[in-house]
Amino acid sequence: MIKINCSTTLFIAATLLAACSKAPAPVPAEEPTISGNTIRFPANSSTAQRLLTAPVVSAQESVLSLPARIVWDEDHTSRITSPVAGRIDNILVQTGTRVKTNQPLAYLNSSELGSAQSDSTRAQAELAQAERNLARTKDLYAISGVAGKDLEQAQLDLVRARTEAKRTALRLKSLGVDSTVDQRFALRSPIAGVVVERNTNPGMEWRPDQPGAPLFVVSDPTYLWCMIDAPERALSMLHSGMNVTLRASAWPQETFKAQIDDIEDALDPISRTMKVRAKLRNPERHLKGEMYVTAELTSQAHGVLDVPAKAVFLNNEKQQVFVKTAEGQYTSKTIAPVASNEKWVSIENGLNKGDEVVVDGALYLQKLLEDAVSQQSTNTLPQDASAK
Repeated sequence: MIKINCSTTLFIAATLLAACSKAPAPVPAEEPTISGNTIRFPANSSTAQRLLTAPVVSAQESVLSLPARIVWDEDHTSRITSPVAGRIDNILVQTGTRVKTNQPLAYLNSSELGSAQSDSTRAQAELAQAERNLARTKDLYAISGVAGKDLEQAQLDLVRARTEAKRTALRLKSLGVDSTVDQRFALRSPIAGVVVERNTNPGMEWRPDQPGAPLFVVSDPTYLWCMIDAPERALSMLHSGMNVTLRASAWPQETFKAQIDDIEDALDPISRTMKVRAKLRNPERHLKGEMYVTAELTSQAHGVLDVPAKAVFLNNEKQQVFVKTAEGQYTSKTIAPVASNEKWVSIENGLNKGDEVVVDGALYLQKLLEDAVSQQSTNTLPQDASAK
């Protein structure tokens, strides 16, 4: 007779209860069919239903914000130096002084200028003397008082004197001074504007060949340039005549309008950016030279499509998307972006407007393709071995 104690009875009961309550094994879901770059899910596949797609649309009107710097408009700016060496002995203006065209800014005492004035005075005197000598020689030659060679020499001397007088006069004219020997050279502003820089002091010695900043910079601050640092990806958006909106932290509630008039032909090899110049008017003088601003460029490229940025993934250095080509069917395609931002990737070809691209689940689909390629490679290994 077999005796069953209480603990044994409880163990058997628990085992029977577990056996009765055990759930049946789940039926494996039908696997997708993979052919090349295309994945096809069976009808009513729950996996396919969880893949989210979005359409490819025409290029959106995008706003690109770029760093920029305000500089003086060089078409309305003059950098003033002295063409002669000397010592600054009288400064007439300060930074911020408004000046007129041809107004003196400072005077320079120049022995070089004195020599040029002296040369011009002497050349004029020698010219007058040569003219008198030629007239006298002609009179003597008429009465056979001198030989013909003396007349020729007098004529040659006059040509030389005229040439020297003209040379020295042109030298003084280029300096804007007369032949009065005073060694006093006036630094004048060739344009009307405001003295925005002064880089000299009384007693300063100056030489034209010395390096350094100009003595004065005069500019009209109501005309400015904006130098924009544009990245390489923005090239397709930019064109001459394009309107630009500027924002400055000093005037948060105000915007300033500019217009692109020049785009450089080369990128900076270090920063990989390109200088873009925009012109603007500054009638209230709110913007200042060397002020940092933000340039906003609005563009809509023609013939360009926008793909949701979430749909694009990187695969072996190629940017790809999965396109829904039929119900439950998805195909991998490579795209070549021409521009991008946080929301959109712009392309010129490779997809069509209205194509549905996977925005949630693209990496899962790519994993299926990679696993299929790996499995196919594994299955072909025995065949290769037998062939050997």
